[in-house]
Amino acid sequence: MIAIIAAAVLLYACVVALYAVNDSAVTVRGCDDAPPDDAILVSVSPESVDATSDRIRANLTVLSLGPVANDETGLADEALTVFLTGTDGAPSFTVAADEIPSPQAVRFITDGFVEQWPFDVHAASFAVVSVQDAQGDPRVIPTLLCGAVHVPGWTFTSDEVAGTEALVVDGEPVTQVRMIATRAPATVAFGIVLLVLMVVLPVLGLTVAIAAYRGRRKVEATLMSWMAAMLFAIIPLRTFLPGSPPVGSWVDFTVVLWVVAALVAGLVVYVLAWLRWSAPGPADAGVVAAASVVASEAGPPD
Repeated sequence: MIAIIAAAVLLYACVVALYAVNDSAVTVRGCDDAPPDDAILVSVSPESVDATSDRIRANLTVLSLGPVANDETGLADEALTVFLTGTDGAPSFTVAADEIPSPQAVRFITDGFVEQWPFDVHAASFAVVSVQDAQGDPRVIPTLLCGAVHVPGWTFTSDEVAGTEALVVDGEPVTQVRMIATRAPATVAFGIVLLVLMVVLPVLGLTVAIAAYRGRRKVEATLMSWMAAMLFAIIPLRTFLPGSPPVGSWVDFTVVLWVVAALVAGLVVYVLAWLRWSAPGPADAGVVAAASVVASEAGPPD
């Protein structure tokens, strides 16, 4: 009992610690630094991860116009077009002359498998290029990216990868940024705790059923409703898993399916125990009494 209590306290402390660390895990890269004078600074701020449809919703904001900004107003004298790849929307947006750039909502396409919940990884590769067409002479403006990320339940990392033919400047593919989203440790721990609780339910049910079938405990028919309630409790626990993994995820085949099967098996064993050890009903008792009377009147066998 002491060991069980100590393990429960340790597990509770670990989950709380993971949640506290994840709650303050806000990734900020370069957005608070002094804006560069020789490049345009664009902020990429993920807002949510749609793991089911393989999309990361984010906002793109031009924070600094750098070399194309007017010295007095800080705005662009000529329209600026920002091209980007790896999204399922428009491939570009335009910052009009003498206007403050507004945030642009984008949906990055990711490559991930939500069926591997809670260990699924969703990564998006994209490139950003800024072009200004000044008096019919388009020129590419150096563009730097920064990021500010705080999406509950997710952690983000990023790295530079080789470009593709989707966006080429001066005959060379533009270097891409690969943004990787993984579930936060606190979310993974929470899901694992729920799965462990699911496994505990059939263990309890089978323990009671086997003990009753072996005659070590009294059979009570009301316990069958308790075991059936545990069976129906699996569905709410399954839907309560953080991130709502779709039906058919690996946890369904490795945990949920066998939990349901074990609960049904426990209920079957308990019904067999009830049939084996319970007292006969009124009808059966009358038949047994009549048979006893007939046997007594017939006398001992010859």
